[in-house]
Amino acid sequence: MKYFSLQTHPVYQDKYTIYFDYPTEYFPKGIDGSYDVFISKLLNLSYSGYLRYARDRLGAELIGKNRCYVTVLFNKNETTQAFITLLNTRLEFIINRRNFPYNYEEENGKVKRVPFKEDEDKI
Repeated sequence: MKYFSLQTHPVYQDKYTIYFDYPTEYFPKGIDGSYDVFISKLLNLSYSGYLRYARDRLGAELIGKNRCYVTVLFNKNETTQAFITLLNTRLEFIINRRNFPYNYEEENGKVKRVPFKEDEDKI
């Protein structure tokens, strides 16, 4: 499923912003705060680390000095599309991990459910 997509910014018509269409079954009360903070936590980055990553690696433009949250404006290109795919994949992984917090293992010819072990290299 597509949770993240690029949408034209309402003020800067030639730039794009990331739109998060959150799944209401997992966030029934919505998400408070900035979606950019959610993106940074999804990538296991600090908010400032995400902003630097977006500016330096993705070529994003940061607007909003001396404001609470910075607006991140992207160009629509292959790198940004790959980033959107990464965000969708990460969120899908987290949702699947929440829905199915176990794994199947075979032992002595019998299949049993076991909880996931923390595998840092798989995340």
